[in-house]
Amino acid sequence: MERQGALELFRRPDFRRVYLAVIASELGDAFQYVALMWFALVSGGPLGVLAVRLADSVPALAFGFHGGLVADRLDRRRTMVAADVFRGALLVPIAVLGLNGELPLWLLVVAAFALTAAASYFDPAYGALLPELVERENVQRANGIVRATADALAVGGWAAAAGLLAFMPISAFFAVNAASFFVSAALLLRVVHRGGRASHSAAPRVREGFSALRPLPVLATAVIVLGVAVTISSGTWIVGVPTLVRDELGRGAGSFSLMAAAYAVGSVTAGIVLSRVEVRRKALGSMLAWCFYLPAYGLFAFAGSFGLALVGAALCGIGQGTAYVLVTSAAQEEVPDGFLGRVMGLISITHRGAHATGLLFVSPLFAVLAPSTVFAAAAIALPLVGIAGAALSLRAGEARGLATARIHRS
Repeated sequence: MERQGALELFRRPDFRRVYLAVIASELGDAFQYVALMWFALVSGGPLGVLAVRLADSVPALAFGFHGGLVADRLDRRRTMVAADVFRGALLVPIAVLGLNGELPLWLLVVAAFALTAAASYFDPAYGALLPELVERENVQRANGIVRATADALAVGGWAAAAGLLAFMPISAFFAVNAASFFVSAALLLRVVHRGGRASHSAAPRVREGFSALRPLPVLATAVIVLGVAVTISSGTWIVGVPTLVRDELGRGAGSFSLMAAAYAVGSVTAGIVLSRVEVRRKALGSMLAWCFYLPAYGLFAFAGSFGLALVGAALCGIGQGTAYVLVTSAAQEEVPDGFLGRVMGLISITHRGAHATGLLFVSPLFAVLAPSTVFAAAAIALPLVGIAGAALSLRAGEARGLATARIHRS
């Protein structure tokens, strides 16, 4: 089938409903992020923020595989609806307790854990359902559109949250996000395509997802590169950027917010470009996209100017946004439908779970090294990870091709 543009995709009712559902919950998440981080900081200081961020990342490692299994076994649309209803119902008492001034830090950590656990079921089901809504030829455009819109709304949500705080309590943002999940569930209930592989003769197994990647060495390597690169990039960004802004550039929290906005602008730019420009070798392109971090983190390490640091933040958003959209689209194009949920679960694990490994193994470096030193090392390491992965995967592909040719000749 021919590839279609954005307008043609929006003429498909099911894609339009899923798009609106995802965007509704993303906008609610933008409000919740402000409330979650502020409550954690007020209740527990920096350690409270670290506890919430870990609780927001670790569940992907625990539930990602099972979420992929569910996406390949059960109705994908119903799985997404159930995850949304669970998250909305969970946030209602959190909002009530927060409004009454009775929200303890431990409950906030539990809530963050449970929300990400539910997302570990929603994300693989959504990723596996998308090709059925737009056909495999159009998944890159669809992913680019969703990514660009979600990141743009995140910036708008943060800005709106700052304005709304003038006349409403921050705990109300939990209620806003709860409502967004219920809106998402209502939209998904109207989707006709359901997806899922309930006709499996035997229950799907995790190892079959890895087996599905075996004949796709470039994609398999791209997933590994994603995990390693996000570990490095998230570990340096989460702790390093606030430290850079405060200690090296001598600025405050407002400047850090601008850095986050610049990152989102870069990610929006990547989504817009990928919704219009088709990349033929997506898995390979996802690995090479990490080369954007060479100039990005180079500016962090050596520029000494806030304006140049903003440029570096935008380049980070372009690099990671491009890498994630392309590796996701490559899986949706190349992996058979019966295994796609498990592969999307694996991608969810490597992407979300890598934030936890970054916090545990990379962020502590800022306690003993200067930010410029860590960023300079990361500026070299991230492109090397991507280039090495691309070279190894191409070599593996060539070796497989030669082996296949020998078999045919014999």
